[in-house]
Amino acid sequence: MRKGCLFLAVMLVVMAEMILLPSWAQSEFYVGAYLGPSFASSIDPDFEFHDKNLPPEQIDPNRFVFATRTARGVSVDPALLLGGKIGYWFTQKSIFGLQMPSWLKYFGFEVDVSYQSLRWPRQEVTIEPINTRQVLEMDGSAITVAFLFLARYGFYRDADVPLGRLQPYVGIGPAVVITSTKLNIGTDFRSTEGDLGLAVETGLRYMIHPKFSLNAAFRYRYLPTHVDVDDRIFDLGQKSRYIAMRTTYQMFDLMFGVAYYF
Repeated sequence: MRKGCLFLAVMLVVMAEMILLPSWAQSEFYVGAYLGPSFASSIDPDFEFHDKNLPPEQIDPNRFVFATRTARGVSVDPALLLGGKIGYWFTQKSIFGLQMPSWLKYFGFEVDVSYQSLRWPRQEVTIEPINTRQVLEMDGSAITVAFLFLARYGFYRDADVPLGRLQPYVGIGPAVVITSTKLNIGTDFRSTEGDLGLAVETGLRYMIHPKFSLNAAFRYRYLPTHVDVDDRIFDLGQKSRYIAMRTTYQMFDLMFGVAYYF
């Protein structure tokens, strides 16, 4: 949680300073909003059981995993994705007194913030290696903050939009995901955590006006997450233990939105 929040704070400060500098503010600064469906492939959550009863002189109990259980083939419900973007494209204008090359206009940066529900529908799955059946269900949500490096090209150029009205683009960069989860197992298996992941996006922007664009995009998110609790679950539920549930989500998003350019 702390690593994800620290990375998020550092990136937001860097982006804010870059945008507020007068020379950088002369670029194509924009804000936008979008929505669309988000889908996830099935997952295999790992439950790591840590020994809390080791003597102080032995290994750190928070690092010593004495047993692992895996839930195989857990399905994740589709969700409605709501989000916003803030970013800019560079121009050939002077930055810090230096004249920028003409090709710089094809590159930019973006901060993308999105929200969605994160649910596992009620389902019976196999818990390995003990090979027992367990009914799992989870309610939760996810907030993703992605920092993308962008590249674009323009088609159908005219006097109003010299780069081109139709602008395909690609973006890639790190993402911070904050998940809030509550499972139906144990006595109180819930937590809110932050983790680092990766986002890759490709899309089209059509400039209906020099100040407005219509946007459509596809995004892939690779999001390793964890949940830390003290609880009693599965065959090791004789007493409360420190448990870390580790899950890797692979999200596939379709996004449709608009943007305003300053």
